Amino acid sequence: MSSRDTQLTSQDDQVYCYGHPSEPTRLRCSRCERPICGRCAIPASVGQHCPECVAEARRSAPKVRTAMQATAPGVMAIIGIDVFVFVLQILTGQEVTAALALSPSLIDAGQWWRLLTPMLVHGGALHLFLNMYILYLYGPNVEQAFGTVRFVGIFLITGFLGSAFSYAFPPDSASVGASGAIFGIVGVLVVYLYRRRRSQFMAQYLRGMGFFIIANLIFGFLFPGIDNLAHIGGLVAGILLGLGLDRSTAAEARAPLALQVVTALGVIALGVVLIAP
Repeated sequence: MSSRDTQLTSQDDQVYCYGHPSEPTRLRCSRCERPICGRCAIPASVGQHCPECVAEARRSAPKVRTAMQATAPGVMAIIGIDVFVFVLQILTGQEVTAALALSPSLIDAGQWWRLLTPMLVHGGALHLFLNMYILYLYGPNVEQAFGTVRFVGIFLITGFLGSAFSYAFPPDSASVGASGAIFGIVGVLVVYLYRRRRSQFMAQYLRGMGFFIIANLIFGFLFPGIDNLAHIGGLVAGILLGLGLDRSTAAEARAPLALQVVTALGVIALGVVLIAP
């Protein structure tokens, strides 16, 4: 065969990239054999893959959760909900805040949901960030120790008692924020650490929590606009729940389920008594 015939055959057999039809190529996807050019080729452990195969592999790959999603889904859910509501606060002006904030006079008028909904709204980006950051720091410890269901229950019950304290004592002013519930989480953690204080690490952690509580309560008394009553109420509720839910005398056993239920109902009852007319 002459050199001219060889050249013609080569031109007739030329292969073009499937994604760029005008681009001649000798590369092929090692998975599906599609012809691909250098711009389309994606390096793989063996050969190269085309964009279609890479996209399909990503769709079929198992979803990998982050460490926080795996070990503290309750914390992640609460943070996500509060951030979402804060976006709604921004988009709607004061409408969402006015509808959900704690207001004793409006609670007296029958809007009982305001004893729970203040945990969803915040007074600004800094307020939201500080509350969610503290929850991010300490919440996973409590959730891992007590489980997600108990953790969410602790958050809601202590938040409710924090609102009950704020409602029961003057002045009659609106307040927002999840800090009452977060102090509740801290209260539970304090009990948990105290009962394990023989461990040097737990004792040191407990001292740090004590400093956190004292510093924040002093800060709340010194500066106006901070609902310290909600902080105190949440902390009291957290300590009470910790005493009832935490492992008692047994080294590796939780308190009996009946005691856990009675404790939770007792703390809720305390809140009801505070808000009863």
